[in-house]
Amino acid sequence: MNDFLRFPAQKKDEPKQLILIRYPGIIKNIDKALQSLGGLQQVSSAHFNNNSIELSHTPENPYTSRIVAEKKNQEAISSGTLNLVMKIKRKKNDPGKVKTKILGLVDTIYTFDVMCDFQYLPLKKRVGSDTFDDLIPKLIPTDLSTALGWWTQDKAQNTPLFLPPYQFSRYLTPSSKILGKETDHGEKTKQSMRSGYGQNMRVERKALSVSVHAKSEFPLAPSNEAVEDAMFRCKHEEPHRLLRELFEERPMWTRVGILYRTRLDDSLLRCIIQKYAFYIQSGPWGRLWCKFGYDPRIDKEGGLYQTLMVSFRQHGSIPERQRLKVSSDRSQQGTLYATGDDVNYLYEQGKLPRVRQMWYCVTDVRLPQAIEELISVVESNYRPNPEDVRDRGWLPPPVLEKIRDLIKEDVAKTSNELEAQMHEQEEDEFDYHLFFDCKKIQMSVIFFSILDVAIKTASLLIRLLGKFAFSVAVKKHKIDHL
Repeated sequence: MNDFLRFPAQKKDEPKQLILIRYPGIIKNIDKALQSLGGLQQVSSAHFNNNSIELSHTPENPYTSRIVAEKKNQEAISSGTLNLVMKIKRKKNDPGKVKTKILGLVDTIYTFDVMCDFQYLPLKKRVGSDTFDDLIPKLIPTDLSTALGWWTQDKAQNTPLFLPPYQFSRYLTPSSKILGKETDHGEKTKQSMRSGYGQNMRVERKALSVSVHAKSEFPLAPSNEAVEDAMFRCKHEEPHRLLRELFEERPMWTRVGILYRTRLDDSLLRCIIQKYAFYIQSGPWGRLWCKFGYDPRIDKEGGLYQTLMVSFRQHGSIPERQRLKVSSDRSQQGTLYATGDDVNYLYEQGKLPRVRQMWYCVTDVRLPQAIEELISVVESNYRPNPEDVRDRGWLPPPVLEKIRDLIKEDVAKTSNELEAQMHEQEEDEFDYHLFFDCKKIQMSVIFFSILDVAIKTASLLIRLLGKFAFSVAVKKHKIDHL
């Protein structure tokens, strides 16, 4: 019975796993189609080695622009469907009788969904004829013998100029987008949107802040739409009061300085700063937010607000951060750092900055020597022409370089002091551990000395007890014989 139940299970033939290449063309000759893909061996090698399959409509042309196929798995592009490869036979004498055979399943599909019409053939039209000359033998050697004697030819060939473009197209996938007009944020557009049905209740994201270059005209006031949008996004009066008082105190600020002084959230600041200031992208006052109506190019005191970029990438004591974005959770890096969670916009003597690249206003550098440099410029009555003010600002370039060098020298000095303190602390800890280890060794020596004395004492006592027991036994033996 058991032998009867142990009948061999029938083995199911697993279908073969095949690949499908969607060729971008009508195939009339399979051999030529495979040749355009590099050959059957090249296709198999590319598939099993996870390489790209390339298609070239002119394989013999080394200057052809090949297109690369995109590999897709069957499970990723279809759900609940299968691609079967079937072989169908139909007899000529009996067309109604069809014989089918399933060859396998398709598990991988290669598609060419890119543009392939960028081709540059090395041809030159003959003068006075409709025929063309092939330039490949004149441009590159075609066989080994030609390559070996390519540079030792007796007479130089008159090779025509042939410079194919380095890149045919930035994008290989065609785009269906159509260029349209810029979005109109006027009052008529708003009214038409309000009057229609199906209004979108989501708050529209608008970029209403004004950005200018150094040689552009500076705006005198914000647009009415920017003011209305700022009031709509932040109805609380306190953030508006903080920004208004900040720009009354000083007309130009860095973004880091605004966040540090107001303690506002970064997302909230982006919504309401368009009401009070515009952004300067380049020039002596680049990276600054400037109060509407103020032009530092016509005010000599604007030289105090010129920006200065300082990089501290050579100091390992300063943490690595690529962007000047205020973090809400930054741990303290020692007692020499500025306190607070935000990045300090001031440079103070003896305090390391918290980022490795900072933009400072000249007036925010609190170094005695830097202040002396500014005083010397004022006393020298340095007056540049208006064109130089637009390009370089009110301060001479050597003064800015001097202030930058002073900042780097102070950072290097402070960093060395911090590293020296850390080194001394490590040495003190090492001495303490060494002293503690010596104490343990001394205690171990004392313990083993006491143990040795105890062992010797115990041995002596055992010997005395043995002699005493032997003498007692002898005396008892004598008494028994008497």
